[in-house]
Amino acid sequence: MFAPVVTLIFYFLQPGGSFIDAADPADGAATIAAMVSNAGLGKVVSIVIPIGLLVFLSGILVLQENVRSNGNGGALSRIAVLFILVGIIGWVVSAGASLAIIGSTLPTEQAVVFNASLYSATLGIGTVAGVLWGIGTLALALAISTREDSNKIAALVAAVAAVVAIVGTIIGGLDTAQLELMTQITGIIFVVHVVWFFMLGRSLSQSE
Repeated sequence: MFAPVVTLIFYFLQPGGSFIDAADPADGAATIAAMVSNAGLGKVVSIVIPIGLLVFLSGILVLQENVRSNGNGGALSRIAVLFILVGIIGWVVSAGASLAIIGSTLPTEQAVVFNASLYSATLGIGTVAGVLWGIGTLALALAISTREDSNKIAALVAAVAAVVAIVGTIIGGLDTAQLELMTQITGIIFVVHVVWFFMLGRSLSQSE
């Protein structure tokens, strides 16, 4: 219930993101400058987000086990967990790359090349991870929507949000001119999913 909330908070606290020295993610130089100038916060964010995601994953595994052992949606939920797992691994790798950018001790000229290359890699990895996460969340939402003990409307809203996230992530990955807008949209979608996962966690805890 709380891991996705913590992850979301620190996602928005990322330097160069939505609130702290906001920069267009397509502008690598501006984003890297924001990350380096807020190194302390950036390091905390790069560590907390992976921890939050992995605790989040633990909750999703518990949810999937409940779906698999009781009622409809078992097969689809297993596929969902696979995509979500790989998506989270991608985001964890991206967080590690961001930490490397922030902590780079190379001479200035070498650091510029190193950081630019690493930042480009984080964009690519983040795009693939976002698409996989979206597909996994879509599959999980559809699986849960088939169950009689679920809030079908909330699950279908989460499914539609996942489709928007997938499309937005792909557009942002293919067209850097749209990357900033698509990043904002997918951030809003993640808020929707956090609310949904919180509802699922609350329902699951009450049933136990």
